[in-house]
Amino acid sequence: MPAHHPPKRRDFLKTAAAGAAGAAGLSALRFEKLFAQSTGGWVSGMQVNPTIDNKRVVCCHDPNMLTGNPGNTTFTAQNNAVNASVIASNLDEMAKQLAQKASAAEAWSTIFRSSKPWASTRVAIKTNGIQGSTGNHPRVAIIKKICDVFIDQLGVPAANIILYDANSSAATTYSIYASLTDATKIRATVSDKAQSLGGMVPVTIAGSTKSISAVADLVNGVIDILVDIASLKIHSGPGTSYGFGGCSLCMKNHFGTFINQGTETGTGDASSTGLHSLDAVFSINKHSAILGGNPVRQQLCIVDGLLANGGSSAVWSVRTDRIVMGTFAPIVDYFTATKILLNSTIMAGGPMPAAGVTSAATLVPQYLTSFGYATTDPLQWVECTPPNWPAITSGSGGSGGTGGAGGNGGTSATGGARNGGTSATGGADSGGTSAAGGTGGRTSAAGGAGGDSGASAAGGAGGDSGTSAAGGADSGGATAASDATDTGGTVSGGAGATAATSATSASGGSATTGGASATTGTGANPTGGSSGTTGATVSHGNSATGCSVAGGHSRATRWSALLAFGAVVTERLRRLVSNDDRSS
Repeated sequence: MPAHHPPKRRDFLKTAAAGAAGAAGLSALRFEKLFAQSTGGWVSGMQVNPTIDNKRVVCCHDPNMLTGNPGNTTFTAQNNAVNASVIASNLDEMAKQLAQKASAAEAWSTIFRSSKPWASTRVAIKTNGIQGSTGNHPRVAIIKKICDVFIDQLGVPAANIILYDANSSAATTYSIYASLTDATKIRATVSDKAQSLGGMVPVTIAGSTKSISAVADLVNGVIDILVDIASLKIHSGPGTSYGFGGCSLCMKNHFGTFINQGTETGTGDASSTGLHSLDAVFSINKHSAILGGNPVRQQLCIVDGLLANGGSSAVWSVRTDRIVMGTFAPIVDYFTATKILLNSTIMAGGPMPAAGVTSAATLVPQYLTSFGYATTDPLQWVECTPPNWPAITSGSGGSGGTGGAGGNGGTSATGGARNGGTSATGGADSGGTSAAGGTGGRTSAAGGAGGDSGASAAGGAGGDSGTSAAGGADSGGATAASDATDTGGTVSGGAGATAATSATSASGGSATTGGASATTGTGANPTGGSSGTTGATVSHGNSATGCSVAGGHSRATRWSALLAFGAVVTERLRRLVSNDDRSS
């Protein structure tokens, strides 16, 4: 009769890991849905960019973007008054603030993503062409800078970029400013309405019984990336109804992507039958033509607020000296309306009429609630006045190398290194894909989660270097380590257990803001290496000279924290199943 052997610890862990892996797979599917990696358009809770919070909006306030007031209301005069080099530089800085990256190149590469090689990626830029030669259109310098980013940095061919307005043709306004080969101009094809984008195809819009059509290449997924560049306008709507909350911004800009072929009616109520209703604005901005795709198609929203339409004026009448940028149009519009258009100081030369203010108080909050947000959410309005841009600490992590070099103070049986950094006393397992800022892990992402989402970077926990029982917390200190040492006790949230017998007891660094790795319990080498603090939160809710943050917060968002935790658990299970955990 064969001898009976009790199940080994590793066998148990593998069995547990298999079950947990199944659960992790389901969780991954949920995360995938939340990050809208599908072609189905808006899904409640979706994140347009997995590393940039939908709720983060950056505003640049810089009078130097204009050399002076335009001599008249013509588009030519508007562009003649623009300081293009200042605008280009400010847009780079805004991208850095939005993506929380230390370089413009890294920031733009974070904002714009494609499932295809850049050489075959197709881009559409929605502008606003209404009112022809005297309209308040997005200025040439802004559109040119975005095209330059796609062409010069990412490698998108100029011929693959289409500038359009399918309602009031972009060609009327922009053709003289565009060339596929002249780098001093907008390098893009300027479409006559939607002709360069496959024309228009019928679509169904909730709440509308009219014949609605939309740009074919967006509906059919031919376009990979959509950029929405709107003008700063007060809008009274049909019959001075103020049916959009008195605002015409990024969401309403898509009235040139979707076209109502019938009479435009409606005042914002649910019974409206044309596109001119608030319900229709929300419906088209949830449509797969806008928020479908993998990755999500509309990746950047900009409001050109250098000049604004004040009151009921059809042309610019107020110099506002601002540009607003974000990834999610409803929140970009909400902030632009509440912080600029409804600010009587900024709009002193052309304030919204009282009826518009009253309408806005009721309707503008629906920009949030219609997409599942609330005014009480931790919204992030970051307004900066150059040259005082906040410093950005891109997630470089801490040095964290020693991670508490606990091997010298005790044996592995008493809390020293457990053969490869899976110390059961709270040291980060291996870096894995977790947000550990230390260099000890095998594939540890330098800088941790703090680089993109403001999550605290957990440093110091050198996973494979023989960490002692005093380690930093897994996943930026956001989670409790789940493993227990054979002899060193348990770990809870990075507060490492007592370690080697010769130790002075490992205090187990708190591991937030890069986490001090704790003085390890080793008599021989009590260095306990500090992991540094540079994996800290990156200007998330940051306030600095010339920059104010309204409603910002410095901690990780709920989703970023959950993702960091999921990454740690996944890597932990992978190591256990693949025998990377060599302890017996």
